[in-house]
Amino acid sequence: MELQIRSNGTKVTDGMREFIDRRMSKLDPIAHKVVDAQLELRTERPRTGAPQTTAQLTLHTGRHILRAEERADDPSKAIDAAIDKLIVQVRKFNGKRQGRRRRAGEHPMSEMADLREHDFIGVSADDNSNVAVTDDEDDEDQETPLRTKRFGVKPMIVDEAIDQMELLGHDFFLFHNADEDHINVVYKRRDGAYGLLAPDKV
Repeated sequence: MELQIRSNGTKVTDGMREFIDRRMSKLDPIAHKVVDAQLELRTERPRTGAPQTTAQLTLHTGRHILRAEERADDPSKAIDAAIDKLIVQVRKFNGKRQGRRRRAGEHPMSEMADLREHDFIGVSADDNSNVAVTDDEDDEDQETPLRTKRFGVKPMIVDEAIDQMELLGHDFFLFHNADEDHINVVYKRRDGAYGLLAPDKV
């Protein structure tokens, strides 16, 4: 796969590029599905202590987004850890999807239990969102600051939304339901099944 590297404060030498190419070969089994691959390197140099490099690896398959981020005091360690983390995510996702389809007879939606309001209490997403988002600045005039995240959504069916939620490792996922032409939310229930939040006019 062709990898785009963006660097902020990290010098990408020919040797590092060769190292990245070698380590990325771990992802060869899924390379044919990847339409876009990006590696972002950010190095922060605190006043005290060693510099810290964050490696964020993002793969787009056309249907899903895979993303892993790791931090270390050495760029090579951060890159290696991010790649390994992504591999673990893919394996975990494949295992969950296969198990879900076996239980649901190839129809993951059969696991969608009836929605009750109390089932949604306490469900939260990882604040480090794995979709492209922009943060609006807090309004200083507000007594309680409200943090707003804006992100693009593309039409997908519920099964695809569940898959994306699992890949991102989130507890819920907001998406544009292609079947209903509405914004819906799928989420994980405490009993291991899935729930669907769908708007209804009142």
